[in-house]
Amino acid sequence: MAADDKVEVVDDKKLKKDKKSKDKSEKKEKKEKKRSDSDGVRKEKKDKKKDKAKQEKLARALDAHLQADAAASVKAEEDVKIKVDPEDIIKPAEELVPFALPLADDKTHKKIYKLIKKGAKLKSIHRGVKECEKAIRKCPPKAVASGEAPAPGLVIIAGDISPMDVIMHFPILCEEHGVPYLFVRSRADLGVAACTKRATSVVMLKPEGKKGGSGSNANNNNKGKKKDEDDEMEDAEDKKVSAEEYLEAWKELVKTAEKQWKVQVQPWVKGTHPLQIAARERARQASL
Repeated sequence: MAADDKVEVVDDKKLKKDKKSKDKSEKKEKKEKKRSDSDGVRKEKKDKKKDKAKQEKLARALDAHLQADAAASVKAEEDVKIKVDPEDIIKPAEELVPFALPLADDKTHKKIYKLIKKGAKLKSIHRGVKECEKAIRKCPPKAVASGEAPAPGLVIIAGDISPMDVIMHFPILCEEHGVPYLFVRSRADLGVAACTKRATSVVMLKPEGKKGGSGSNANNNNKGKKKDEDDEMEDAEDKKVSAEEYLEAWKELVKTAEKQWKVQVQPWVKGTHPLQIAARERARQASL
């Protein structure tokens, strides 16, 4: 009996110990759970702050990259603008530029286009802004030219140009070098007359053509080769063009350009144009 009592007492002690250990473990689990929950919330807040900081950092880096790309593209565009031919950026304008003086009349337009076609066959023309500007600058300045020297060339400028800055300097440049000039209405017609594949803004007609340009193509082509009808027609036109006829027509057109300059431009230079006189009269009346 005593042994049984001892066993029961031992069992009770074990049970109490087991119960206490279970309670302790449960309490520990609860505490750990609370701590993990609270720590988890704090971690989420920290993670959000970290994510926000990363996003801001990425946004700043992206913005800096975009700005660098924009600056590089602007620089590339500037480099392209330097290299691009001015003829490529010109667009036809709905109206003539305001400084299109002296402007050729309809009859003179036909003479100009015929002379340009002859000059193209005789290789006595310069086409385009760059080429014409270079040719004009090679001419001696008007002040250096001795006496009444013959004109070194004749410049034909299209008046339907946009932007107008591309040709704005040509009138002054021509006057500085003693080169007469005339404006025409159509850039497209000027390009067709100059035998180019695209419209042309400026054409310079020289009094003499290059060597081998005055009808030598027609002589070289008569070597017994078979030709199409178009080629034969072109050869027939080349035979009709002579340097003497071209030079006579060129001199006549130069005289017309000089005469039109005196009529249309000189009054503005001297301040005797009717519009200038009317403007001065209006200003005088307003001041009274």
